[in-house]
Amino acid sequence: MLNQISSRTIIPKPQRIWTPTGINVYKKIYEKRDADVKTHIEQVSLKTYGQPSKTQQTDAVLNLIRGRNTFLLAGTGFGKSRIAELYYKMIPQNKRAVVLVLNPLDSLGDNQVYEKVQAGFTAINLTKMNFNQEVANEISNGVYQFVYMSPETFLNNKIWEAVYFSRKFQNRLALIVVDEAHMIYIWGLVESGHGKKAAAILLRFQDIGIFRPCYGNLGGHLLFRDNKPILLLSATCRPVAIEAIKKSLKLNNEDIDVIQAELTRPEIRLIRIPMEKSLASSLDLIKVFPSAHDVGNADLVPTLVYSGSRNRTLTVMEVVDRARETPLSCMDPHNTCVQRFHSCTGDLDKVRCVDQFANGTFPIISATMALGLGQNWKRVRMVAHMGRGDPAQIAQMLGRCGRDGRMGLGLMFVEKTRRSGKNTVNQFTRGAAQSDEDRIDALAITPVCLRIAFSMDNLLGYVPLWEDDPAYIKEKDREVKAGFAPCRCSNCAVYESAKLVKHLVLANQDNFDAILDDTFDVPSIPDISHKFPPKRQSPHKRKFRDEELAEAIAYNLDNIATIDDIRSLIGGQCFPGQLEKLLALVIDFKHAQVTQNSTHHSPKSAKTTGPQFPGGNIQTLATADGNAEASICVQRKTKKAIAAEKREEKAREKAISLERDRKRKEQVAMIMAQTWADLNDKQKTDSTDTR
Repeated sequence: MLNQISSRTIIPKPQRIWTPTGINVYKKIYEKRDADVKTHIEQVSLKTYGQPSKTQQTDAVLNLIRGRNTFLLAGTGFGKSRIAELYYKMIPQNKRAVVLVLNPLDSLGDNQVYEKVQAGFTAINLTKMNFNQEVANEISNGVYQFVYMSPETFLNNKIWEAVYFSRKFQNRLALIVVDEAHMIYIWGLVESGHGKKAAAILLRFQDIGIFRPCYGNLGGHLLFRDNKPILLLSATCRPVAIEAIKKSLKLNNEDIDVIQAELTRPEIRLIRIPMEKSLASSLDLIKVFPSAHDVGNADLVPTLVYSGSRNRTLTVMEVVDRARETPLSCMDPHNTCVQRFHSCTGDLDKVRCVDQFANGTFPIISATMALGLGQNWKRVRMVAHMGRGDPAQIAQMLGRCGRDGRMGLGLMFVEKTRRSGKNTVNQFTRGAAQSDEDRIDALAITPVCLRIAFSMDNLLGYVPLWEDDPAYIKEKDREVKAGFAPCRCSNCAVYESAKLVKHLVLANQDNFDAILDDTFDVPSIPDISHKFPPKRQSPHKRKFRDEELAEAIAYNLDNIATIDDIRSLIGGQCFPGQLEKLLALVIDFKHAQVTQNSTHHSPKSAKTTGPQFPGGNIQTLATADGNAEASICVQRKTKKAIAAEKREEKAREKAISLERDRKRKEQVAMIMAQTWADLNDKQKTDSTDTR
């Protein structure tokens, strides 16, 4: 009976305790009811940002006020960074509280510091270049309200350890924010040694690899936070990742609340383009950038192009030059069309690149994942990703566009086939769990709605491949009930999407919305075939003559004096300069022979009157006037003929070997028979003598 009562009893969630020391929210807010606190949060948001907070933002801030750890899952562009700002406004300013933010990339910290300063807060991004004892003292004294840092600095820096574990800082600490929390799952696997395949997958995004393996080892340090709440933020986190993150951070289900907002971005139109050229060349990008003769640099659509390696960022810039018909412009450091950003870019160049793009100095960035996962640029209208990749990472990258209230365009260039990968739907098994590699391949080939595919990967951890999947049907119905506009991805609107891609060669900032709405019309599409490099006719190995022609030249050394003599012997050149080189070698050889024989006179051989060939055969060809002209007509054996000869030779050798074995067996049999006969004769003789 007691067990039944206890099982039905609802245990209240632990609430924040008012502490005499350390950071507390305003007393009046602490004593209010939840409904009144939510109203107050919405009013503060309206006063600060000009719009009320979203429901999930309000719930997250309320959770933090009550001292609850919170995990917010929301799509890119949701406004997750505002939650910490709203929470900070619930704290008395004279307390000089500090919010600590852990982020995976330095560039992301720089961008958010800029946003915090614009919002009226004091902030600093700690890097190895600016973190010293003086800055550490300023942090302890509460000079900076928001402190951004990498996991390496948080775990492995002696100066920071002295600050973090001091009572003075702990009394100022108000909140710890872990941005891009899904990285804890990814690098938690790699750090523990159980995620070798996960690490291999991440190598497809080169600059996410040096990233922050320490993300998988944050749990120990986060335990020492004097019961201050933790806020985890992510736009792409599967159920398995959420459970792994809780385990990594030593959090039980009772210790953290998961708040899920809308993960789908209906304002981004998704287009998947199978690549016709190689991924290394990135030449398929020529299809999406107009010529400089049609659209000027200032009118180009602001675009981010993500590549999987640092080398390909330069290749992308060269391809953009081809598309723009402005050769070598990418080599100009002050290029007003495209610049690149990756982990090995100089610090000053990184700052300059980000600032100039934000200010509209140039419209295109060719980047790796080092550019950041949470850059909040309102001007980005189009994002292109080159090659297959992890759906969660691609969702993060494509989510950089469409943040200004207008439609955005996400282009996914995918290889048609991946070596040792799954390249058709038939290679997948219904109901089977998808590995990370399977998710990569599934996103590249799935015939279902791409918008729903990204959503289901977030919610359920797999990419759907069949339209009769019950979970797919359920998510499709949910989008209809939520009032989403009909999807116009490349799988839902095949013809319109193909038309859109063709129109991109004329896209500019004025007509881009019309192109996205499928209302743009033009009499003719410019021909872009001349922008692609011509196919190089590489000579086949079998076209090069070797033994027969070399012997023909050797037999006719005395008859060779001009290039025409060489040409008549070998029938023309296989590559430019071959005839001149051969003639020079022959002349040098003959000169060396004359020098060598100058002291040793030998009788001259009879000079032949025409080309000689091995075996003394001379082949002649009739000319147009009927005269016979010496030439060579050496037939080059094909690979099949050579293989057939080898097979025949092996067959002959095998037959000889079998014949040898047969004769050997017959010889042995004869010897054995003779031996037995001699033995029988001896036995008969012995028996006769005995009688």
